[in-house]
Amino acid sequence: MRLRMTINRCVRGKTALLILLFLPLFFFSGNSFGQEMEIEDFFLDLNEKYWRADYWADLPFDLEDPYKREKNGPILTDVVHKASVEWISRWIANPAKVVPNAKMPNLGLEFEEIRAVIAYLGSVAREKGPHVDWEPFLLKAEDDLTDDEYDEMDAVFMNGKGVWGRARCTICHPIKGLGGNVGIGPDLGEIVTKINRSWLYSWLKDTKGHFPDTMMPQFRFSDSDIRGLVEYIMRDPQFMPEEEDEEEAGEQEEPAVQLVTQDEFNSIKSDDALILEGKAVIERARCFVCHDIQGLSELMPVVKRDRNSLAGFEKVLYEIRCLSCHQIQEKGGTYAPNLTMVGSKIKMQWEKEFLKAPDIIRPLSQQMPKFNLTEDDSVLATGFMEKYLLNTVNLPSEFHKDISSPEVVASGEKLFYDKGCNVCHAEGTKLGGVVGPNLGGVGDRLQPAYMFYHLKNPQLANPRAVEPNFSLSDEEIEDLVGFLADHVKTKEGNE
Repeated sequence: MRLRMTINRCVRGKTALLILLFLPLFFFSGNSFGQEMEIEDFFLDLNEKYWRADYWADLPFDLEDPYKREKNGPILTDVVHKASVEWISRWIANPAKVVPNAKMPNLGLEFEEIRAVIAYLGSVAREKGPHVDWEPFLLKAEDDLTDDEYDEMDAVFMNGKGVWGRARCTICHPIKGLGGNVGIGPDLGEIVTKINRSWLYSWLKDTKGHFPDTMMPQFRFSDSDIRGLVEYIMRDPQFMPEEEDEEEAGEQEEPAVQLVTQDEFNSIKSDDALILEGKAVIERARCFVCHDIQGLSELMPVVKRDRNSLAGFEKVLYEIRCLSCHQIQEKGGTYAPNLTMVGSKIKMQWEKEFLKAPDIIRPLSQQMPKFNLTEDDSVLATGFMEKYLLNTVNLPSEFHKDISSPEVVASGEKLFYDKGCNVCHAEGTKLGGVVGPNLGGVGDRLQPAYMFYHLKNPQLANPRAVEPNFSLSDEEIEDLVGFLADHVKTKEGNE
């Protein structure tokens, strides 16, 4: 049994290593890890020229831009239940040393100041943190498990590994510096040294309950999925500190950071004088500029958003945080496709099914997570897109000839290869490039009028498009649209 455990740990570690080694190959060379994708001035100029507000429909509510939060840091009221006090000590002393992509500055605090801050944070926390009943074997180290317990634990672990993959957590979260290309999630490379497993369960179950302004989506995870995800995070080697051999440790030895222990914390969290000093340190360090901290909000009042009345697609936008990656009318992120005119672009029946189970369209690093959206969620989203997210000016209303005729399809196919479109796009199961989306099912996905509009001037349709403008005639575009519209699932033998 011990040999099997050792092999299993090695396999997990190698799998994680392979993922981390090859994930960069899927990123565009202009993207840096752990940072939001930068937009070059060239693309901004194109945006200004082509992406005009007078093409947009009026929306029935004001969009909330998650990048315009009042405070970027999480609420600290119950942070001592979230993280171990030893971890908090290291974090305050030097954030970048603990989390490579830390945004918090090094405040240069002495240990006694850090100790006082932790005492204050303990004084404002609730008496008890989240509590979850775990199966006893899940709280054991792997070496202490019986064969049967190991099999049960491994089943939970493997379910969590699948949830992690479907949720595509590495799009937002780097692991030891790799991944996290959206640039909004902390590095999880050593999260096991920080997190309380019951708090992690509570966070995954209700992210907005802990931090209403968080940019993390509220996945519709089931209880078993959350338990599996917690187990995967708490046990997989990629979330643990790297082991150093004695020679490397000797060469890189640094002065140890003085830590507040749990026993010491229990003795100081009721020390009134120390608590008062901790509050003064927090005020001097201006921690409340980024964090909501109980007892300090009067120094920098925050206007709380009333989100209890949210309904329909506005509620879905908030809960899923679509605008962390997507943009609508110049609000939101730039990592995923702009949704401002998606109702004029995508066939809504395809979109409805895609939202429930996102399929592979773009390179791996840009695949949409599976949020476990319900049928009602998908209907709300597509109904809103079809009614409001439109291009109100430029799309042609009709074509001049039958785009489905064999002659048009054959002519379009010849153009597709003559112009070298296959260098960037694969055509279904045929070999082709991976820079652009696979066009195998594009006839199910895109509206013909949008295809015409896009091919007429790719940068007018998408200012950041890398696709060349071939200055095609309308007749050539119609042929290409006919060829592409013919690419439906039935042609690929999938239905």
